[in-house]
Amino acid sequence: MADYTDFEISLVEIFLDKLSDKLIQSGQVDTDDVSRNQKFIRNGQFDLGAQNSSDILALFQKDFKANEEDLNKTFVNNDGYQRNLYEIANKLNNENALQTVDFSIQGYANDTFVISIVTSVPSLNGVDISDIVAPEEGNPLNVSQFISLEQSGSVINVEQAEEYLDTNIFELLPTGDTRQGRINRFFQELNALLPPTLPNFDQDDELGVDRDDDGNWSGAEQYSQDNSISYAQDNPEDSLIGEKNAFIHRLTDTANSTNSTRTIEEIYRTVRPYLTDILEGFVDEDLDGRPEYQNQSSGYLKFRELNQGIIVRNTNQEFIDGLNPNNPTWLTNDYNGFLTQTTDDMRINFIRNNPGTGFTITMWVKFLDKVSQGTLFNYGNPVRPENAFGFRLETFVLNKDDTYAVDSGVVETFGDYLEDTYHQNTLGIFQNTNTERFVRLQVREFGDFTSGTDYGLRDSAVGQVGITKQQYNPPDLNKTQLGHYYGYDERRLVNYTNIPEDFNEWYFICATYNPEINEDGSDFGNTDADYWLNHLASNGTYVTNSGLGNKCKVEIISRSDLLRARGFKG
Repeated sequence: MADYTDFEISLVEIFLDKLSDKLIQSGQVDTDDVSRNQKFIRNGQFDLGAQNSSDILALFQKDFKANEEDLNKTFVNNDGYQRNLYEIANKLNNENALQTVDFSIQGYANDTFVISIVTSVPSLNGVDISDIVAPEEGNPLNVSQFISLEQSGSVINVEQAEEYLDTNIFELLPTGDTRQGRINRFFQELNALLPPTLPNFDQDDELGVDRDDDGNWSGAEQYSQDNSISYAQDNPEDSLIGEKNAFIHRLTDTANSTNSTRTIEEIYRTVRPYLTDILEGFVDEDLDGRPEYQNQSSGYLKFRELNQGIIVRNTNQEFIDGLNPNNPTWLTNDYNGFLTQTTDDMRINFIRNNPGTGFTITMWVKFLDKVSQGTLFNYGNPVRPENAFGFRLETFVLNKDDTYAVDSGVVETFGDYLEDTYHQNTLGIFQNTNTERFVRLQVREFGDFTSGTDYGLRDSAVGQVGITKQQYNPPDLNKTQLGHYYGYDERRLVNYTNIPEDFNEWYFICATYNPEINEDGSDFGNTDADYWLNHLASNGTYVTNSGLGNKCKVEIISRSDLLRARGFKG
C-alpha cells in the first residue's frame, strides 16, 4: 500500500463509513452475508468466515484497516482518468460533497453487487465502484465491522437450581434503619451543625454576661458574623464563614425568615420541658428566686388575619357612651361651639382651650409574619375623602428596598435613606431584618382628607434624629403606579412606633389621644422621640407629662419586659 497522509486516510475513512452504513440499510445484506465477510484469526492469520468455535472474530478500529484490499484498486471513471479510493475521497472533499455522498446498490442472485456513487460532482456521479469494493476472492464486502445480534435463551431446571443455588439473596437489599441508628445520626448532625466555638459571654472582670445599653449580649453580632447561617445568607459579603460552612443561628429574634424556627434557642425551648429538674437546680445555683408568671385567664381570642375582628354595639341605645359621632366628646366638651368656628387656626385653638375626654386603646398583639398589615382598632374612618371622622389604630410594614419618589423624579430606597451620611440610621431599624413593622394612631379632629393642607388629622409620628416631626399632612401610604411611595412626606413612615420582629413575643400596645396636649405650640424641630411622647419638658428635663408633643401617641412593651419589670422571670 502506498504511503498516504493522515488527512487522506481520514477522508477514505469517511467514505468507507458511509458505504458500510448504506450496505447494511440497503436490504441487500443479511446476517449470513455479514458472517461470511467477517474476518477471523485462524492459525495466526486473518481469514474470512468462521469455521469453528475456536476462531477469534477480528474487529478493527478503522474501516480502512478492515478493508485494506479496496485501497489500491483503481478504475477509470467518467472523465477518463484512472482513480482509486484516496483520489475519489479527496475529489469529493475538494468539491464539498464528501459529507453528502450516497450510493446506489443493486444485488443479484449470484451474490454479486453493482455499487455506484451518487453525488453532485459530475465526474463521479454514477461511477461504478463495484470492482473496488464488491466481494471477490480475498476481498470481503464492506460489512465485516458489523456484528449480528441473535436471540438466545437457556432452559433452566428450576428444581435442580433450587437444590444447588441459594435463591434468597439479601446482600443487595437496604438494611432496616434501627432506632438507635437514627439517634446516633441525629447527634452526629447536631454536633456537626452547632458552632464549634462556644460564646464567650464574659470577657471583662465583672461577673455576668457583657451587655450593651439595650441589655443584649455585646458580642452577639460578632458571634453571628463568625458562625451564623442567617448572617451568611443576609450578609454574604461580610460573613466570615460563608453559607456553605455556616452553623445553626443562635437566637430566634435575630434569625432571618428561613431560620426563624431553626435556631439554638428553638432547640432549647423544645428540650427545656424535659429538663425541669436539672434546670431548677441551675436556677438555685444562680440565686434567681424570681417566680414564673402564671396566666390569670384561661386563654385569649385569636384573630387569624388583620381586618378581621369584632364590632362592639350597645343594644340598649343607639351609641356606646362617649362614642356618639354627633357629639365627639373625646375631642371637645363644647361641640356645638366647635361647629360655629370657621377658620382652621380658630378650630385648633378652640379644641385646645375646650379639651374633651380623649381616649386610650390597649391590646395585646402577637405578630406572626412579616407582611400582614391593616387595622387593629377603629371607630369610623379618619381618612376617608368625605365626611371623615373617628380614629384608627393600624399597623403597616416597610421593606428595606421599598422606594419613595417625588415630583423631581428622585427615587430612593428607605434603606439608603436611613444609611446616608445625614441620618446614619440612628433609629436602629433594618439592622437584622429587611422588613420592619410599625403601629400608628390617627384621629380626625375636623376637615377631610382631600382638603390640601390637612390641618384636622392628628397622628402619632414622632421626631427622630434627622427626620423631624411634620405638623400637618401625615404620610398616607399611597403608592404610584410604579410601586413607589409618593412624596417626601412618605419618608416619615419610619417615625412611627416600631414593633421589634419576634414572632414568639406578645406586645402590649397602649395608644392614647389627649386633646389637652399643646401639639401646635410644640417645637417641631425637636428630634427627641421622648419629647413627642410627652415625657420631655422644654428645658430638657424628664417629666410625667410635659403638656407638649403629640396629642396622639403609641407606646409598647413586650410581655417579657413587662414580666421582668414586675419581678417575674421574663
